[in-house]
Amino acid sequence: MDFDLNDEQRQLRDAARKLAQSEFRERAARWDREEMFPEENKHRLAELGYLGLSMDREYGGSGAGLVDTYLVIEELAKVDLLTAMIVHDQNVSPRIIANHGSVEMKRRLLPRFVSGELECSIAWTEPQAGSDGTAIRTSATREGDEVVINGSKIFTTFGDRADMHLVYARFGKSIGARGIGTVVVERDRPGLTVKKLEGKMGVRGAAENELFFDNVRVPASNIVTEGDPASSAGFVKPLTLYNGTRVGMGVMALGVAEGAFDLAREYMTVREQFGQKLAEMQGLRWMMADALIEIEAARCLCYKALALIDAGRPDPALCSIAKVFATEMAQRVTVQCQQMFGGYGYFGSLPLERMVRDVRMLTLTGGTTQTQKNVIAGHIFSRR
Repeated sequence: MDFDLNDEQRQLRDAARKLAQSEFRERAARWDREEMFPEENKHRLAELGYLGLSMDREYGGSGAGLVDTYLVIEELAKVDLLTAMIVHDQNVSPRIIANHGSVEMKRRLLPRFVSGELECSIAWTEPQAGSDGTAIRTSATREGDEVVINGSKIFTTFGDRADMHLVYARFGKSIGARGIGTVVVERDRPGLTVKKLEGKMGVRGAAENELFFDNVRVPASNIVTEGDPASSAGFVKPLTLYNGTRVGMGVMALGVAEGAFDLAREYMTVREQFGQKLAEMQGLRWMMADALIEIEAARCLCYKALALIDAGRPDPALCSIAKVFATEMAQRVTVQCQQMFGGYGYFGSLPLERMVRDVRMLTLTGGTTQTQKNVIAGHIFSRR
């Protein structure tokens, strides 16, 4: 197995690193403080083609694999998780549409996602259906050439600004995964109401929202995967793409941990206490050594999982392992790095306070740590 990046990958990573450090780093505190979406960052990402990294060239994308895509996202997450999430999210819904949408839908929407003209949120979670994604109640009823949507969603990231939502809904009378499908619902459809959730702990520029569907009508051509009460195919098909999404949460957590580590290392080389620099104190040196061990272990897990997906051999259990280890690791490491700054690290004048709040989200979204452990345990006990 070759762990080295090729020349093109190194150039891609280095370009993203230069962009993040020179343009995005100093702006990150503003988006958090003002709970503001980074429009100028998004425009820059679109200009450089980062919003369509994993999209086929046929639709204006770069045709990059997930390893290449997340090399970029990792560098962005080192300075601003919010900006990294923009690239991440713009490569999720469009990939589902690219793999399962009609030819007409792909031609109509994908180039506009790549250019940044359109944004699409994932509307899956419901008040009673979080980790148990098959417990959704939102319904999709066929009426001639239309589909009527009724129900509600919660924790829909970027739902306040998305031009459309990829809605998970139940077709017909069914239970569990059977009957669930996905439908694109444009934001201006009558009967759709969006309400922003207040008081978010971190990543404050990415609003979480409730969506309410009251007899919302969309053309049947908006169906991406149709639910069949006798089959789970409409639900399972998009799920295969969430293997990469789960690992992506881990890569973003890895980036935050690396960013915190770099800040702590730099500070420890100049800060003196008791007549010596922090970097010379064995106890603190060991803390940093432990942090680096965990960072490198997370990197190996995440990029192995992504490489297998790119090779057409996805390993769902490994994807869950990578997400659990990387997101839990990042919480520990960011707090340890914050500790190096003493009382200064507790204040928002330094990035560490924001990083500690931001990274907490990644153990929850995309499937909680406990849900991922159930997936891993299922793999353990189903092996022969």
